[in-house]
Amino acid sequence: MSFYDYCRLLLSLIRIILFYHRRVKRLYFRYYVREWNRMQQRLPPLKALVAFESVVRTGSVTAAAEELFVTHSAVSKQIGALEIWIGERLFAENRRSMVPTPAAQQLADNVGMALKLIFQSLGTFSVNADTTPLRVIAPATFAMRWLLPKLPDFQALNESIRVRVRQTHTTENWHEMPFDLAIRRGGAVPPHLKSVPFFREELGLVCRPDLIDAYAGELPREIIGKFPLLKADTRPGELEEWLLSAAAPIHLASHARSFPHFYIALEASLGGQGALVAPIKVIEEILRKGDLIELDHNLRLKGPNYIALYDEAASEDSPAVLFATWLSTLRSRYEDRNSEDAKPSHTGPGANGIAVGNSL
Repeated sequence: MSFYDYCRLLLSLIRIILFYHRRVKRLYFRYYVREWNRMQQRLPPLKALVAFESVVRTGSVTAAAEELFVTHSAVSKQIGALEIWIGERLFAENRRSMVPTPAAQQLADNVGMALKLIFQSLGTFSVNADTTPLRVIAPATFAMRWLLPKLPDFQALNESIRVRVRQTHTTENWHEMPFDLAIRRGGAVPPHLKSVPFFREELGLVCRPDLIDAYAGELPREIIGKFPLLKADTRPGELEEWLLSAAAPIHLASHARSFPHFYIALEASLGGQGALVAPIKVIEEILRKGDLIELDHNLRLKGPNYIALYDEAASEDSPAVLFATWLSTLRSRYEDRNSEDAKPSHTGPGANGIAVGNSL
C-alpha cells in the first residue's frame, strides 16, 4: 500500500468516526435533556405547548404562526423543541399535512382545556366596574368537558357578566365554598337555595373503537368479558347497574380496574385501557370526534338530574338567575339533537349485531 493510499484510508476512517460521533452526541444530548427534565419534574416550555396546540387546532404551521403573530420558522422551532423534550415525533412523517399522532392529539386537547382554564382564571384580574362577577362551582369533569366549551355562548349574550368557574371534587364540601351559583349532580337541596334542573344524566358504556372492532356482530353481553372494564371510586355502583341492564354477569365489575376520580378513569379509557360507564352528554365532544364510542346506544341508564342552585332571594335579572335560565335553554337543544342524531354511527352486521353510536 502506497503512502497516498494509506492517507486516503486514514481520512475515510476519520470521516466515519466523526459521522458517528456527531450522531451519538446528538442522541446523547436528546436523552440527557429528556431525562434531566423528567428528574426535575418540569413541564415542557409553555411557548412550545401553546405553539403545538395552535398547530393541531388550526391544522398547519402557517395558520398557527398567523394566530400567534410569529414567523413560520419560530413555530417549527417550538414544535421541534417539544418533540425533543418528549422524546418522540408528534406528527406524521409528512409534515405538510400536520397530522398529529393519537397521543399528540390527546395532549393537544388537554393543553387546549388547560389554556381555557387559565383564561377563565385571568378573568378574576380583569373585572372592571362595568361587569358583574358570577362565581360558579361545578363538578370537575362536567366543568372541563361540558361547561367551559359552552361558556363563550353565555358570555356573548351577557357581556356585562364575568363568569368565574371553580371545579369541585366529590371529596370536597361544596357547601363551604363561596359561590353565586352551584351546579350539582343530584343530591339534597338546601332549603335556602332554588333548584333548576337542566338535563338528566344518561349513562352508557364507552371505549376506544379499536377495543371492540374485532367483535362486530356480537351481542353486547357476549363481549363484555372480552376486554378490560374501568370504574371510578367517586361514582360507585354505576358499572354494576349497567351490567345488570345489559344482562351481563355482574361479577365482572369486581375485576374492573378502579381509579380514585372519574376524570382519571376517563383518561385511562381514552388511552385504550378499557371500557367505562360514562355520562353521555358530558363527554359529547369526545364521542363526536370518535375518540371514544358507545358500546350500545340502546343500553343506557337514567342517572340523576344536573341542577343549578342559587339563592332563593335572587332577583329575576340577577346573574345567577340569567345563568340558570341559559342552562335550561340548552336542555331543549339536546332534546332536539337526540331526536335527530340518535342513530348508530358504526353498526355490526346482522339484526342482533352490536350497535355502536354516538347517539347525541
